[in-house]
Amino acid sequence: MKRFVFACIACLLLVALILPACAPAEPKAKTIKIGIIGPMQFVQGEHHWWGAELARDEINDAGGVTVAGEQYLIELVKTDSNEMLSTTDAAAAMERLITVDNADFVMGGFRTEAVFPMQEVAMDYQMIFLDCGAATKELCTVVAEDYDRYKYFFRVTPICNVWLVSNTLMEVGMAGGIMKQQTGIQRPLRVAICAEGAQWADAMVAAMEALIPARLGMEVSGTWRPSPTATELTAEMTAIEAANTDIIMPIISGPLGIPYARTWGELEIPAASVGINVEAQKDGFWEATAGYGNYDTTLNTYCEGVALSDTTLSFIAAFKAKTGQVPTYTAGTYEAIRLLMDAIERAGTLESNAVVVELEKTDVTGTAGRLVFTGRDADAPHDVTYGPDYVTGIATQWQDGVQKGVWPNLMTGDWEGVKYEGTVMWVAPPRVIAKLEAEAATEPPPEEEAAPEEGALSFAPAVYTNDEYGFSVQYPDNWVEFPDTVKGATVAAFRVSGFIPGITISIYDADEPLSVDWYVAKLDEAGNTKGKALSDLTETTLADGTPATELKVGYVSGLTGSDIVALALFTDKDDKRFCMSVFTVEMYTPYDEALFSEIGHTLTFE
Repeated sequence: MKRFVFACIACLLLVALILPACAPAEPKAKTIKIGIIGPMQFVQGEHHWWGAELARDEINDAGGVTVAGEQYLIELVKTDSNEMLSTTDAAAAMERLITVDNADFVMGGFRTEAVFPMQEVAMDYQMIFLDCGAATKELCTVVAEDYDRYKYFFRVTPICNVWLVSNTLMEVGMAGGIMKQQTGIQRPLRVAICAEGAQWADAMVAAMEALIPARLGMEVSGTWRPSPTATELTAEMTAIEAANTDIIMPIISGPLGIPYARTWGELEIPAASVGINVEAQKDGFWEATAGYGNYDTTLNTYCEGVALSDTTLSFIAAFKAKTGQVPTYTAGTYEAIRLLMDAIERAGTLESNAVVVELEKTDVTGTAGRLVFTGRDADAPHDVTYGPDYVTGIATQWQDGVQKGVWPNLMTGDWEGVKYEGTVMWVAPPRVIAKLEAEAATEPPPEEEAAPEEGALSFAPAVYTNDEYGFSVQYPDNWVEFPDTVKGATVAAFRVSGFIPGITISIYDADEPLSVDWYVAKLDEAGNTKGKALSDLTETTLADGTPATELKVGYVSGLTGSDIVALALFTDKDDKRFCMSVFTVEMYTPYDEALFSEIGHTLTFE
């Protein structure tokens, strides 16, 4: 009997153990798999990953993402692109992330040379790719050129290289103004460009060589292009000092930034360092340069104590609590995940085309400012909208072991009043001040400028004469011919060397009345787009008494993709209509109506 009882008990226990195992399993949470791709052996890739982890943890801890009434959690896949060393490896890593790891979305990327092939792979699979590292504008201009293929690409960070040029010029202009004020030096300051030999920097170097003199009134003492993998820059720094340089403009995004700053400090080069050095954005920069990076100044996205929006400081604090570091701009993966999840929730699906539509509607207060993507009608769609009230970027300087925000500061024009809480004054290295003060003490007193003669031009002129059509025009004598635009109706063109502003002289048949629509049509025929009047047609008189009409216009250049503002003057002679256009790109050189009108009115006829 006891055996029977024990047998029954044993059976009951066995059933008790088996039944739970047969019960239905808890349903596994659905996931959205996001691939994070970047140079994971370097700070840029590390911050890609850490920014993404922070966003994932915050969203998952809050219950995840609701898609058509179902809850999803975020799963991350980490992929080392090895793009610092191999663009081929980067493309292969993207392919593997999509086809083997089965990512639903991808984000990251850093080097332009690598992001272009990564972009092509992602587009082949209609995979949404959020760029969080590469600045080259052309990554977004392709969206306008072939929307159906490239609409899956968006840039979240940084601002594009065109705006990096603008910010760097303002940053250097601020530093130069402080240096001249403190030392009394009269001569133009001399700027050396030190840019890593990388594709993303090529266009910036060309622009800086033209704009440093044209916009800042400074001289370029030379351009140096060290290898991105160089470990010391003694030869470059020695040559830069020998060129009597006052400001070095670094354009460096990779590990070169450490030996650059260390060599600059060790050799005590008497020139300020003001530009872009991504390595100087990270907390470990001070230790990595053994303090020789003191006073190095770089464009940046984040700085402790500087609030670009009401979420900046909380993000920096959370990132630092997680990693022990202040985020660099590649930690924008945090922003990218949050706005992507918002778009998915609005779309109610993970289907790429539907999510693209919602991403295009993004308008959020992000950690770096108000984030809105440029529209489909822009020359570079799906890019970060730049400027006051949107994303501006900042500049930071290492001051005795502490990274401080120093720009925007002392701003004028459209940027007047743009200053973020926590920003302090930029400090020139003492060795630079000592050099310039010593030189200023030997300068002769400035000569008083003679009053211009009545009727004289405000610029030293060069003269272009066209014997075939019997006209001449005057323009600043430091401008050069611009042959790329001499085609079709355009017979002559001149501009600031390598850039803007400039002029074109075009001749059309005067076979219909002058109107805004007529001129916009002519702009379109020349390959430009989005032409529009910015003023009314106004009657005027040229210097030789010839009646003329002037019109301020805006359009997107078919040659460069830039937003052009121009003053056009028209006059009809016999059966021909002469048009002289004086143009600029305002983000580089502001529209100067007085100067442009003065140049335009030099058009005279025999």
